[in-house]
Amino acid sequence: MLLVTLTGCGEEVAYPARAINNVIPFGAGGGTDTWSRAVMSEMAQNMDCNITSSNMTGGSAGSIGVNYSWEAAHDGYTLCGTSETPLTIPVQTGLEQTSKDWEFFIAAGSPGILCVNKDAAAQDLQGVIDALTADPESLSIAGTQGGLWFAQAKLFEAYADLPFKWVAYDGSGPAIKGCYSGETDAVVASAGELNEYIKSGDLIPIAVMDKADFDFPGYGNVAAVTSLVPALEQYLPLQQFLGFMVPKDTDKEIIETLQVSFHAAMKTDTISAFAESQVATIFDLTGDEAQAMAEEQESKLCWILYDMGQTKFSPEDFGIEQP
Repeated sequence: MLLVTLTGCGEEVAYPARAINNVIPFGAGGGTDTWSRAVMSEMAQNMDCNITSSNMTGGSAGSIGVNYSWEAAHDGYTLCGTSETPLTIPVQTGLEQTSKDWEFFIAAGSPGILCVNKDAAAQDLQGVIDALTADPESLSIAGTQGGLWFAQAKLFEAYADLPFKWVAYDGSGPAIKGCYSGETDAVVASAGELNEYIKSGDLIPIAVMDKADFDFPGYGNVAAVTSLVPALEQYLPLQQFLGFMVPKDTDKEIIETLQVSFHAAMKTDTISAFAESQVATIFDLTGDEAQAMAEEQESKLCWILYDMGQTKFSPEDFGIEQP
């Protein structure tokens, strides 16, 4: 517990003096949920306080939980677990906050993987392409609505002329379970989120959503999607990131306290081991570096979705520059 001087009143107060609420705007079991909880567990220890994480799903791109976090007091006691997906909230919903209104704490990220159910008719990328070419929308793909995985999947439809049925879920965890149970033929999510299902053989990775092949630990080579769908090359890579955020107008000293705690958490053996289990690259970014990453992904995602006709609003309306 540290003393911080609150801006505007000159008063020194303890922070944190009570429990912190961490709102996770997606369902349990996905990357945002698991990474947010892992980081918060380590931060709670080094800040000597309780941090309660709770899922608040709903809305496009996690907008219900994100808006709740924004409407709460900007006092460091309401954090918002995040991925890159909420960056699309303005163009999806019209809510005005963009990356410039948030302070980001970016922990890690994993590559996007397209998987099929082990019992699906198509068991490789060529099979998926052939099926969709012969019968458009004959295959269904699960994922989180409005964000990175949605954008990656929709690239097939918009630029490779391979229309499919999109099935939206409130987070990657439920989407993966939907594919696992046979509700959909395929799912697109991160390597970390899919790891256990791939190891068990229940889901088969057929492409990494990137321009280079991926050596999946414990599985082997997963071919780049562009090896068979070159039309997607100019739009990739699209980088996942996972962590949390607070409103940028939160007291500066509180933000600095959170940054110190976050960096300490990211350097622990626990987080290092967790990243390995999640097939993730640790970023450990705050401040200007985190802001730059968030703004770059916001620009790419929002304009890609807008150009494909998948948004209600133009990124230009919110001052989001083209990539």
